Order: sequence, then C-alpha cells, then structure tokens
Amino acid sequence: MRQFVIAAAAASATLVAAPAAAEPVDYVVDEAHTAIMFSISRFGFNNVHGRFNAFDIDLTLDEENPENSSVSATISVISLDSGDPTRNFHLMGERWFDRDEAPTMTFQSTSVEPVDDTHAAVTGDLTLKGVTVPVTLDVTLNRIDGEAGKRRAGFTMTGGLDRLDFGVGGEFPIGPEVEITIELLADEAADD
Repeated sequence: MRQFVIAAAAASATLVAAPAAAEPVDYVVDEAHTAIMFSISRFGFNNVHGRFNAFDIDLTLDEENPENSSVSATISVISLDSGDPTRNFHLMGERWFDRDEAPTMTFQSTSVEPVDDTHAAVTGDLTLKGVTVPVTLDVTLNRIDGEAGKRRAGFTMTGGLDRLDFGVGGEFPIGPEVEITIELLADEAADD
C-alpha cells in the first residue's frame, strides 16, 4: 500500500519536463499505459511484487519552470493485486491496509526540484490509514513529444517508504521497506 502511495508520489515526478511550453498545462493520465507497482521483502527469502490497478491522477506540467508543476493522486486500496488471492485478502484486512476504514490513499506534491533536463525529485504528502508522511520520488522524464495541444509525456518514478510509518502490518517479519516504481504516460488535456 505504501508503495502505491509512493507510486502516487512518483506520478508527481512527471512534473519534470524539458522546456517547451510557456505556462502550466494539464495532462490526462493514460490508465492503460500507467502502472503503480511495489515490492517488499518476504521473510528475507524473496521479494513480493504487487500493483494498484485503480487510481485517479491530476497532473500539471510547466515545461519552462518544472518547479511549478504539480501532481495529486488518489489510489484505491481495494484495487491491490499481489498475484495471490489469499495474500490480497490478508492485505485488505485491518492489520495491513484496512480497506473498510481506509479504502484509498492519497498523494499531493509539495515541491518539484529539477536535477537536470530529464530528472527531478518530487516530494509530496502521502496519506494512508489516516497518517500523512512526506515521500520523495526520483522522476525521470523518458520522453515528451508532440505539437502544442497534442503533447504526450512518459515518466518513470522510483522511491521507497517505511510501511511502519503508516501503521501498515505492524512488527512483522515482512520487510518494513517498500520499493515503489511508477510507469506513467500522460496526454495533454484537450481545451474545453
């Protein structure tokens, strides 16, 4: 769950675009080509991978001044898929994600710090199970292309978090560190 939250934070990393437009532009996330994924150590033997399949991401890119970009995301905890129905059931329970009390997690960017033309550190507030913790995602702009009004941008975001900060899982022999990877594709929003 934390990884998905980070994944949402990673989506905010999409705010690192190369200069081209003169003012901030809203983008629409292509859900079919976007993935919010996580991995966590299982008893030290291997890593379990999973993903969140339902999310809503608002992305605004300012290519000339990336620090003015922003991202927010709401991720459905119920959409978690760890590849095993029994494990999914346990993860939805009160000890882990507690889907009945906290059916979503949210991420709201608070800063975008460009590193170079294609990289940025996007920091934001991740809220899960009623706990808000700052999370930073390393964002890579893979490509941005197209004419004004029809631009498309692709990003890879990575980061990590400690699930215990959010009260997810308690003291358990599952690793506390959750690695997050987000692959995001977005198209410039059409003018209304």
